[in-house]
Amino acid sequence: MELVSIFILIGCGILAAAPLIIQKKPEAKELIEKMTPYQGFGGVILLIWGLINLIRLLINIFRYQVFFHLSILTFLVMFLVSIALGFLMGYALISKYVLSKNETAAAKGELVRAKLSKIQIPLGIAGIALGIWGFIVWIMYF
Repeated sequence: MELVSIFILIGCGILAAAPLIIQKKPEAKELIEKMTPYQGFGGVILLIWGLINLIRLLINIFRYQVFFHLSILTFLVMFLVSIALGFLMGYALISKYVLSKNETAAAKGELVRAKLSKIQIPLGIAGIALGIWGFIVWIMYF
């Protein structure tokens, strides 16, 4: 299941870092525009998947053997970035269906989104890099 989150993380990372990617590679704009309509759904899936995997990892962390420490650290950071990116990319849907029912939650959600949007591009780059690194680690250990 980590493989699914790896590919969604890379996709959301590309969308988050789109302004920088398009600035460096203008020919990528067409591909990114094709991915944009799925940003909200990908973000929500990434957020949920990141939370589930983070909980699973924390519950089972002591079962892993010593040589798995690299993968534990990789996946821990990957899941944390997944949660942040997922919230940022899926905020429109989360706000519409979850946060709109409670004004306090909506205000706090907007505060978190505002803070995360300031680091959107670095989060996107981290998502891409961690997704690629997570795929390499996944191949090595699984």
